[in-house]
Parts: sequence; structure tokens; C-alpha cells
Amino acid sequence: MTTRRNPLRIAFALPLLALAVLACSSGEEPEGPLATPTPTAVPTVGVANPSEAVDPNAPQIIYTGIGFVPKRLDIEPGTQVRFVNASDQPLWPASNIHPTHAILPELDAKGAVPPGETWAFTFKTRGFWRFHNHLAPEIGGLVVALGEGGPTPVPLVLEVPDREFETPNEISVDDYVGLIEDDVLLARFVKRYGPEHTVRLLKESESYIEVDCHQRAHDLGRAAYEEFGAAAFALSGHECQAGSFHGATEALFASRGTANLEQDVATICAVADNPFFRHQCIHGVGHGLMAWTTYELHDALPLCDRMPTEMDKGSCYSGVFMENIVGGLTGLMGHVTNYLKEDDPHFPCDIVDEQYQVPCYFYQTSHMINVFDRDFSKVAQACAETPPAAHQNCFQSYGRDVGNVTRQDPATAILYCSYAPAGQNRVYCIEGAAQDRFWEKSGADDALAMCAMVENEGEKDACYWTIIVRARDVFTTKQEFDNFCARIDPQWRKWCATAEAQLSS
Repeated sequence: MTTRRNPLRIAFALPLLALAVLACSSGEEPEGPLATPTPTAVPTVGVANPSEAVDPNAPQIIYTGIGFVPKRLDIEPGTQVRFVNASDQPLWPASNIHPTHAILPELDAKGAVPPGETWAFTFKTRGFWRFHNHLAPEIGGLVVALGEGGPTPVPLVLEVPDREFETPNEISVDDYVGLIEDDVLLARFVKRYGPEHTVRLLKESESYIEVDCHQRAHDLGRAAYEEFGAAAFALSGHECQAGSFHGATEALFASRGTANLEQDVATICAVADNPFFRHQCIHGVGHGLMAWTTYELHDALPLCDRMPTEMDKGSCYSGVFMENIVGGLTGLMGHVTNYLKEDDPHFPCDIVDEQYQVPCYFYQTSHMINVFDRDFSKVAQACAETPPAAHQNCFQSYGRDVGNVTRQDPATAILYCSYAPAGQNRVYCIEGAAQDRFWEKSGADDALAMCAMVENEGEKDACYWTIIVRARDVFTTKQEFDNFCARIDPQWRKWCATAEAQLSS
């Protein structure tokens, strides 16, 4: 049975322990992979497998014993790269992740390249390929193979399989816990009961284990893509903050790259039938692009610029920045992000190009919470220090994080929002906190309770309008929406008709 060592990965409030592994560099150079524990018995290192015929004019990466030069090499697909051992130590070039080399298994010398010798490898496939010295796995580098060369994927086709999934008779507490901890069980449920039902069970698992199911839903999405291909996007549900869509997108780009980016996005997001679900789909694209570039922020963001509309670009940026925070510390690519600093609440928002600075702050508070050791008043103060154009994103992000840690406790959510400056910035916080507790139908009670408790008139108006619009998107039938609206005081209930009219216009 494959188990997960640490199932309690919180999507919007990362544990402080995770930050201990942060690389605090400026982000200009990639680092080596996370080294997993080595076996107690280390086998004798043999000589590397014979290299392919070396092209003396091919670009080279030189190993010095303390690093690779250059640490990043950009090439066209189909280009040979020479790994030259200029040190007095053996070199074993290999793909991440250490020690399995599973991301690009062909990139593996299978043994030591002696000092003064060269080993060559041709990068045939487009992608961001991290490598390391297997004998010193903390030393690594990056080859980026982009351009016109290499194979072009066939057009993506989304065909929903003609099958009915089973319905489980009874789910035990052990099953709920297993869905969080056991990859094999999760994949089995996805195949047998379908992605939509399984992600619903993941959401229910939050009642049995202290976990935010969003990040685990990423794993579900990757498993669904492996099992059903592009149909995973039509078969998945939106519980757990649409995490299964995000994970499926990560798997899509890992499989196909970005050669057909625009066409692939159009295919997978065609199933989104309202603006909220469209945002979630494109937001998932951002997650996938950040993972595909192995957390090279400055490479992922320009790929979002290829989205068809400004709204889609913004949704994509938000996925990139969220993945930087919630996924960039996992080491799943054999690499942790270089674009977070444990003592800097504003990095990387203060170093990205100007067009990306405001979008960056839409998830940055999830990092600020860790910087300030969960002191929410300091997070609110940091948002107030951002450029004025970023206030809305930062305070709505702050509100979202407030909502995440105050589920079923609206009084504390309102208290934390009071740390924001009175006026529009506090309204932004209320909006974010109300939205976050109402991702699925099950959040309606909590959202209504919060709005009823808000005392300030302007904040109360914003709260009710926010959850009415969210209800319009979350509830799939008019009867469900009408039932929700019937629970709202008549002063705000009339806004339900306005929200419906906006959707149909």
C-alpha cells in the first residue's frame, strides 16, 4: 500500500514546518532536487553507460564539483547537450526526482562519468528538465527545451466514456482517512466510483480528519487524467475548491506540454458552463503551467498571456501564483520554489514585471500568514502597505484566508476582517471571507450566518451580494437557488432577481 507521509497539507495556510525547506534565493537560478533518504547500503558506483556520439559543437554544461555551469541552459528540442566533468570528483548526470530519475528516465548516465570525461544526451521533447548529480543530489540544474523542434501532440479530444460508475454502499471512517492518505485507494475509487463522486467523498472526509481537501483533490485530478484522459475534465466535480480540475490540468501539461496550449485550453474548458466554473478551469491552467515549468515563475506567467481574454489571463495568473505557494514547497518535481522567502511578505510580488504585480497579491496573503506566524493583524497591515492598485486583490486574498481558518465560526471571521482599515478594504475582506465559506452547496448555511452577523451596513450589503452571486453559480437548478434566496431577509432577497438577470444577459 502506498501511503502519504504527511496528509495534512493545508491549501491556504501552509504549515510553518514546510517553510523550513524554502530556498531563499532571488529566484534567478534553479536549485537541485530535494534529496530523499538514501538506502543504508549504498551500492558500488559503476562507470556510466556509453554516451551517444558526442557532437563537439553541441552546447555544454560543465560540472565543477560545486555546481553546474550554466545552471540553466535554454535550447531547441532535438539539441544534444554535453555534460562535461571538469571536477576531480565523479559525475552521474540524471533527471529529477532523486533517486528514481522518474521525470525523464532516459536522462540517466546509469553510472559515474570520470573526471575529464564527457557524457552527452539529446533532449528530444519540449519541456523544463531538471537534473542533478546522482552522487551529490543537492547539486542540480535545468535544461529548458522550447521552440519549433520536437514532436507536436495530436489534437486533444474530450470524449466522455459511455459507462456508469458504481455507487459505494457504505463508506467507513477508515475509507475516508484512506482517501487522504493512500494513493492506491484514491486511484481505485476514481476508477470504480468516478472522479465526481470521489471528490465529494474527499470533501466529506474533512469531517473525519483535520485536513483541507483542496490539495488532495489535486492528486485526485492527476489520477483521473491518467485513467480517463481529457474526459477527466467532464467527469470531475467542483468540491474541494475545484482542486480535481487543477490536478487534471497539471497532468495534462506534464503529458502534452504547451505546444497546443490555446487549443488544449479551449477543449478542456468547454465544459465550464458559467463564469465561476470558467474561472476555475483557467485558474487550473495556471496551476498546470507553473508545475510544468518546474516552478519557474518568469516562464509560467508569459504562457498565461496566451489566454484569449483579459479575464482568462487574470484567472491563469492566479493559478500560477497559488501554485507557487501551495505546490511550490512540496518537492513533487524534485524541486522547491525559489520564489518565496520566509521573512519577506511581499516577495515575489515586488520583483515580477509590473503587469503581474497586482495579480500576484490575490494569493500572497497565504504566504504572509506564515511570515507573520499567523498574526492576522500583521497580514492586514502588510496588505495596507501594498501599492493602492493591489489593495482589492490583497484584502480579498486576506479575506479568503480568514474564511479558510474560520469555517463555522463567522464571528471570528468578522473580527479578523476588522483588522483591515475601515472602508473599502474591510469590505474586500468581508467579500473574500464570505466567498471562501461558500465553494459548494454545503457552505450555504455558514455563508448566510456570516452575513447575518455583519453589523456595518456597507459591509453587510457586500456580504449578501457576494453570496447571492456565488449561490447563482453553485446551485444548478432554479429551485435550489430560489430556496436559498428565500432564507435571506427581504431587504437583500430582491437582489436575487438582479443576479439571475446578469447571468442570462
